[in-house]
Amino acid sequence: MAALNMSIPITKVDAAQRLVYGLATAEIADRSGEICDYATTKPLYEKWSQAIEESTGGRSLGNVRSMHSAIAAGKVTALTFNDKEKQIEICAKVIDDAEWAKVEEGVYTGFSQGGIYAKRWTDETGAKRYTAEPHEISLVDIPCLPEARFAMIKADGTFEARPFKSAPAAQPDGDVEKVTLPPSERIEKIGARNNEADQERIQHVHDTAVDLGAVCGAAKIYTVDLTKHFDVLADRLLTKLDDITRRVKAIEDEPRPLPLSMQARAVGKHDDAGLEKDNRIEALLADPKALSLLAIKLAQRQGDANRR
Repeated sequence: MAALNMSIPITKVDAAQRLVYGLATAEIADRSGEICDYATTKPLYEKWSQAIEESTGGRSLGNVRSMHSAIAAGKVTALTFNDKEKQIEICAKVIDDAEWAKVEEGVYTGFSQGGIYAKRWTDETGAKRYTAEPHEISLVDIPCLPEARFAMIKADGTFEARPFKSAPAAQPDGDVEKVTLPPSERIEKIGARNNEADQERIQHVHDTAVDLGAVCGAAKIYTVDLTKHFDVLADRLLTKLDDITRRVKAIEDEPRPLPLSMQARAVGKHDDAGLEKDNRIEALLADPKALSLLAIKLAQRQGDANRR
């Protein structure tokens, strides 16, 4: 189904209670030359409102959005079916602060029913008619005639007739008119604290102060912080170096073992019996043949060692 949007002007605003009055739809030709058929649309509005009333426990009779977007601006508090005038009258309470400000300023000019065409046809008079199936009611800023006004009931109860804000005129290519601000009001980027002219004056004052010897506050604070940081780092490095020096000195002062003059050998049990060892030597010396044989064996063993 095709999307459906139809805008009808706001008629009254109650500032004390943030209530906005107008029409949800009426059996009149819209901007496209189509007429919403009241008799067939009324049951669908009743069904839509009843479903929301049940889901919210009676706290809302319909969802109110902003410009048919995802912004939930408020809720429908009253929905009246005027069979005589063939129109559906609506009262909406605007909860969102930003959206309410646009209502008070006359930015929003009317309500627009959002939904789909349930049915479309041409009647016997040749008029194009349709049955609307609503999904939401939305506050919109579709331009009204220059003389269009709405009644504002102020917080003190007094009435005031206010004009709607005129919307920017469309360019031939269909784009919205681009407004060029004077240089004094131009902002270079979103979120800038100062406009271009003010920023130039501030920069001039800053540069002059620096030329006279002033130190930027941010730079001064940054330098102090870095100095403290490096001081702490230097203390830690010096402590480490002192500890390393002390350890190296302790190693150097330790006595070194004497170098070995001969190869190490395994010690057997017979080495423990010193006296028995001396007796064997005496016996060997007393036997010339045994001594000669031992000398020969030692000479042979030494020769084998030299060959290796």
